[in-house]
Amino acid sequence: MTLLEDIVKYVKKKIIRCIALFIILECATILITVLTWNYFAEKTPLLFHITLIVLINMVPFFISKFPKNLIDKSWSGEIIAVNIETKSDAFSAGGKTHSYTKHQIMLDVKKENGKIEKIKIKEVGEHNTVITKQLGYAVPNQGDIKAFTNYYSEGDKIYHFYGLKYYYVDKKNVDRSDCVVCGCENKKDRETCISCGYSIIKNI
Repeated sequence: MTLLEDIVKYVKKKIIRCIALFIILECATILITVLTWNYFAEKTPLLFHITLIVLINMVPFFISKFPKNLIDKSWSGEIIAVNIETKSDAFSAGGKTHSYTKHQIMLDVKKENGKIEKIKIKEVGEHNTVITKQLGYAVPNQGDIKAFTNYYSEGDKIYHFYGLKYYYVDKKNVDRSDCVVCGCENKKDRETCISCGYSIIKNI
């Protein structure tokens, strides 16, 4: 199977899941609306009632990301700036909330149409020995941000493929490539992703 066939197969599955999820959620929303119509109509002002119904019916769009996934477009561009933003975050584990530091690699990308867009391409959680010792496992996306200092460079070509979450970057300074399906890092000499098994892009 070629890379293009691989991607098309994955995108078709994703779109079918998206539409199926939207239909299920919309049916559930309509059912809830019908069952609660009389109750809310009697106890709330008409304007509030209508607003509530509209908001409830918007939920399936946000959860299923429909029709966003259907109007998505492929594009290519060039990285014009690389920045690392450091932020505080938290996650729940063991019945407690644990704070940690995360680093977000942000790219300023100039698309082929001339527009400049800021993209969060990778997130790295700073290693925390205290949390690891307490819980027995790492913070989300744990890694060493120093390993990604020159991972992306100005002038690298970047590509987004219709329906896929992750980007392909033709890196000049490293021999590693990120899978466009799951985002896992792979050596460029691999034919398929070590994590999800989809084909690895070699060059465009």
